[in-house]
Amino acid sequence: MGQVIPNKWKKHLVLVEFGLKRQEDLEKEIHRYKAFCVNQLIEDIQDELIHNPNSGIYIVSSIPYHDCFKLPNFCISSLEELKAFKTGLNEYFYDRFSEVWYCKKPFKEGQDVITGRISLDNRDGLTSIQYSHNIEQVWNCTHREIERLNKDSHVVYLRASREGWARRYHIDDLRVPSKEYQDKVINGFMQTVREIEANKEKIEVFERYLKEIGIDELCLEYMLSEKGFSFIDWDTSNDRKVIDSIFSTKENCELGR
Repeated sequence: MGQVIPNKWKKHLVLVEFGLKRQEDLEKEIHRYKAFCVNQLIEDIQDELIHNPNSGIYIVSSIPYHDCFKLPNFCISSLEELKAFKTGLNEYFYDRFSEVWYCKKPFKEGQDVITGRISLDNRDGLTSIQYSHNIEQVWNCTHREIERLNKDSHVVYLRASREGWARRYHIDDLRVPSKEYQDKVINGFMQTVREIEANKEKIEVFERYLKEIGIDELCLEYMLSEKGFSFIDWDTSNDRKVIDSIFSTKENCELGR
């Protein structure tokens, strides 16, 4: 019997399916372990923290077989935080999750890392005042900070919108620590816009496919760092429908590493 692949991994493979990511890059970015090998994951991160400290944030994700939305994440940037993650494990972890992953978000002094998401609305009948493209970005933190944003947040944040492809964006909200930093943030924003535009045809193919199965909205998460630009995840109103429509039962046994 073939190996059962978590839906979250198949979800990442959807980006590969539409040419928005290369599978070899995906496999380099995400380090996958069986849940019962979580201690090996902890040892591997510990080794990196000791030999290459202050080089990034390790985002650990607990992966069940079926669910693929809002999965528990744990951000680790020190040995103390790694210890807290290990202490928080209990016997239910092995019953609830099939795999545990980590990816490293790079960080170097003086080099910004931009994490963002673009929401694309493909509904028929949108009026000119209903913007179909909306972007939110944060600097030097995880994308979860976008979801936690409030008036007391201190993260560098930008929100912008436009009517559609090839239109100008309007910056709706900009939160920066200083006027000097503002130009840097806007320049970073424009760079991500150019990268998204370079993928326009692939994104449109993805949108058309979604529309064929009755889904009109797509959100793509991305990151821009010294290593370049990459899409890192996507969301719709019904991710399971997308995954099940692309990967047949036979293919489910063949996917993965």
